[in-house]
Amino acid sequence: MSSPSSRTERRRVRQVAFVSLLCCLSTAAFARDAQSPPGTVHALLINGGGRPTSNYLSHLHHLEDMVHVLRGRGVAPEHIHVFSADGEDPSADLTTRDSPPADFWLLEGTSLDSRLRPQARLVNTYWAGVTLHPARQAALREWFEAARTRIVPGDQLLIFVTDHGTGDRDDPENSAISLWGEKLTVRELKALLARLPAGIQVVMVMSQCYSGAFANLISDAGPSEPSGNVCGFFSTTGQQKAYGCYPEGRDRDKLGHAFHFIEALGRRATTAEAHAEVLADDDTPDVPLQTSDAYLSRLVSTEAAARRIDVDALVDSLLAQAWRKRTDWEPEIRLLDRIGTAFGTFSPRRLGEISSREKELQALTEQMSTYADRWNVAQTELKESLLQSFLGEQPDWRARLEPAALDGLRLEDRAVLLEELLPPLLEHARRRQEFWQRLERFRDHAVRGSEAGWRLEVRKAALQRMRTILVGIAGRVLVAHDREHAPSDETMPHAAQRQALARLERCEAFAAGEPPDPATVDRSDAAPPFPPLSEELALLEEISPSWLGVRFRPVAPPVRAAHGLPAGANLLDAVYPDSPAREGGLEAGDIVLGPPGQPFSSPRELREWTMTAPRGVALPLLVVRPGEQSGDDVQFEASLVLRAYPAHLPKPSGPPLVGDRAPILPATLKPVGSSERADPEGRPRVLFFWATWCGPCKKAVPEVMAFAQSRSLSVLAISDEDEDTVRRFLEGRKEAFFSQVAVDTLRKTFTSYGISGTPTILLVDRDGIIRHRQVGYNAEKGVTVEGWTWVRATTGSTEGKSP
Repeated sequence: MSSPSSRTERRRVRQVAFVSLLCCLSTAAFARDAQSPPGTVHALLINGGGRPTSNYLSHLHHLEDMVHVLRGRGVAPEHIHVFSADGEDPSADLTTRDSPPADFWLLEGTSLDSRLRPQARLVNTYWAGVTLHPARQAALREWFEAARTRIVPGDQLLIFVTDHGTGDRDDPENSAISLWGEKLTVRELKALLARLPAGIQVVMVMSQCYSGAFANLISDAGPSEPSGNVCGFFSTTGQQKAYGCYPEGRDRDKLGHAFHFIEALGRRATTAEAHAEVLADDDTPDVPLQTSDAYLSRLVSTEAAARRIDVDALVDSLLAQAWRKRTDWEPEIRLLDRIGTAFGTFSPRRLGEISSREKELQALTEQMSTYADRWNVAQTELKESLLQSFLGEQPDWRARLEPAALDGLRLEDRAVLLEELLPPLLEHARRRQEFWQRLERFRDHAVRGSEAGWRLEVRKAALQRMRTILVGIAGRVLVAHDREHAPSDETMPHAAQRQALARLERCEAFAAGEPPDPATVDRSDAAPPFPPLSEELALLEEISPSWLGVRFRPVAPPVRAAHGLPAGANLLDAVYPDSPAREGGLEAGDIVLGPPGQPFSSPRELREWTMTAPRGVALPLLVVRPGEQSGDDVQFEASLVLRAYPAHLPKPSGPPLVGDRAPILPATLKPVGSSERADPEGRPRVLFFWATWCGPCKKAVPEVMAFAQSRSLSVLAISDEDEDTVRRFLEGRKEAFFSQVAVDTLRKTFTSYGISGTPTILLVDRDGIIRHRQVGYNAEKGVTVEGWTWVRATTGSTEGKSP
């Protein structure tokens, strides 16, 4: 979530400045002044971390920032207690990583990316002047036991949790906080809170995944109405992950719910006000909520079930009542307006408006993501080509970048090498002007598309945030309904709920120490609002790539040589239905050469040509349809009219299933080890798709041979490798192998039979109907034909039998 290099110096300065202020924190886990008056604010800060590799530096930053804010609000150091990872254990328990240099994008996705990207390092957590207690259940139980005498009725306890959390599929209301090698569930935290004396107010601020499930702590016992002793604020619902749970958050600064909430708490008087600010400022796909939101949502759902109507319909009917007196709801309306403005969307007044916009945003998000991904693939291919060109011209660099040479370098030496490599690599790219222009265009489209895709994800979250606000308004209308008719009668049906809601809202209006002076609040660093949605639509049109509708791969060098094909020839593995390629007459197995007179010089050029070619006009491509021999090849010019890349690719026809007719074997199958092509048509047979490098394929051979022999079946073993590779394998194999072996370098059988893994075993009857299809093999299950069992050959045993 945070960039170590961008924050290190600031953290060192802050730590030195805070040593004298925070030294009291190092004396004991709980050193409360026995004479402190009631109403004292205590803070329990927890970063479980899980394990060293998932305990990110950003988590420590959260703790540091929260302590800084609390101290600034006058909370005494001796009342702030920090539980983080393994505590004071000197073992490495924290993951940190430097940000890559600015020009590292030239290597992202290439063969050097993972070897030269700054690597994560494990270090020991150190915080000058602060005692870090282990984030384990035993330590927390000890703390809560001590709190029974140290915290008195009237005191307030802030529980701040940053780090990871886990959901529970079987019991979504019992998610867990990740501790150090352990976890703490909702029920377990509830048991700890029950140890505190009555009359202590507990306010939770949680940023972990599935944190919203902890809103269930608002009731002291069972389904009773909230007492107001416990309330909280959460990064997301009990069913959703929070952005901070993802590893990519490690090298980004000030990102996520925790950072936003802490900063808001430094500016706002209460946690409720801080939460309202977060709703409009948190530019991640998190969906923050508070306990009163969860409570009101529960009331509305219960009422809808009692009335036997849809929840959204009930909410919209209650909202219609609310809008009769809009002045009563001015704060909520202004918050909706603020969120809509901040994220370039709109300010809804009913759920029906949100539902329709959610569908539009979902489709737009998927399309933007698809386009960005396509441009990223294209730019990555260009960058790999650039890297190989550079290494071809720079033999010294090629030697320095060999895997063996890099593996022997220390992390520090790799960083130095990277700093030396990037300038000449960038210069090499810029010298190739036409190439550089294409690379810049592809990168621009990939980056802007990715950024827009992120904003669209945040917009979807903003709609969920506004949905929560609208449901809350509806819930308040619901509980106030009978009061409008009998204002003084607190025995009416919703009286208990009104009282419970009032208690929750008082709890949520928690002031952690002294509120900040409004005159000192600085919002100069506030993020600008998102661009309007119309600009995202214009960008989508701008970066929309053209689409041909094929899956392809480079033609293998032996096949290129045999058919006299150019270096950039590509074999079509699949042609999508209703695609420009299908409409232009292309078929799986065809080989694309390039535009007439301009054959592709690199396999990547087919993708570049397709994505950048104009749409709606006929474009020629030279295509070869291979024959049985190279002299039988047919070359033709296909006329293709490209279209915009679809958000969802059409589903290609699936592989033939059991009961389907087996496709005819193509004439291009070439036998290996015999003079004639095997022709098993018209006879029951086994087709065995395999590869020389495939371990499970080799293990399957004895049983497949035994099965075929027991049923008098012929076996044709088909590989997509070149003939020389298969021949060398057969000549070097000492164990028995199938007598009929063929190679399909053009992969026509692999395409027509939909082969997606090796080995694939097909049993075809004499009528050409597939009777069994098996992908993969392991000795425990063996060949899975019904009725077949096999005992591996030993002295005096039978190799196979078929009842």
